[in-house]
Amino acid sequence: MKVAAIDLGTNTFLLLVADVMGGRIEHVLHDEARVIRLGQDVNRTKRLHPDALARARECFRDFAHTIQKLGVDKVRAVATSAARDVENGAELIALGADFGIPIDIIAGETEAELTFWGTFKDDPKRPVVIVDTGGGSTEYILGGADGIAKRVSLDIGSVRMTEKFVTGHPIIDRELDAMTSYIQEKIAALKSDFSVANGIDLVAVAGTPTTLAAIDQGRVFDSELVDGHVLPLERIRGFAKDMAAMPLEQRRTLAGMEPKRADVIVAGALILAASCEALGASGMKVSVRGLRYGLARKLGGLVT
Repeated sequence: MKVAAIDLGTNTFLLLVADVMGGRIEHVLHDEARVIRLGQDVNRTKRLHPDALARARECFRDFAHTIQKLGVDKVRAVATSAARDVENGAELIALGADFGIPIDIIAGETEAELTFWGTFKDDPKRPVVIVDTGGGSTEYILGGADGIAKRVSLDIGSVRMTEKFVTGHPIIDRELDAMTSYIQEKIAALKSDFSVANGIDLVAVAGTPTTLAAIDQGRVFDSELVDGHVLPLERIRGFAKDMAAMPLEQRRTLAGMEPKRADVIVAGALILAASCEALGASGMKVSVRGLRYGLARKLGGLVT
């Protein structure tokens, strides 16, 4: 079965078209990411901004064209943190319907579940903690060969934290310290349940870790090279500190940087660093997969 799985995140929209048999992805036909910034001003207004909805409409138009061209059998989109937080989420659902894209606004726990089943090419054989750093929220999932053991969704994300704490670039020390402390406080409570002691791997998915991996490699993003790249904690801390001190235009020119992500990458890096610190990890492995892959598997018959 040919499926189209769409992840409508707070910062990024992602479209995956794949052949799926019995819940297993056999062949990827198309995998695309667009920085839409659906969460623009959501933390302040609790509404989807008209400009964000306009960007979403253009993206839906392009995604629908790709879906039609590839002859997809089943289409589904899921909207996450930004859509959960607003009063006018129905407007996003209506936009999707205009282009034949059914949209479900999912809970954080469902987001975590789909991310777990989509992060690896094959289901994990040993315990792992997955951290999914989105624009509006971050999900933590502990699981292994027997499936998911624990999962939690926290309202910390790169867009949400940037809008809450940052007034300009470079980021002044007072704002950087306040943002760091807030993130650390939110994550600290996870230490006992999501510790990566005893050899448990910490794996990071979503745009922040994949972008940092590309920057660490000093080259334009290449999914095959980024997938499996290890980001040591000290490198993540260094990226956050160095990029916070840069003007936005300088940050945008870094090799491997997605320019539209440059204004929120510092917050994302702080979330990753705080996650390593709280969970006792010396670094994390990067996966280019995630929620959209889990959704594609579910559309194609995955039973969990």
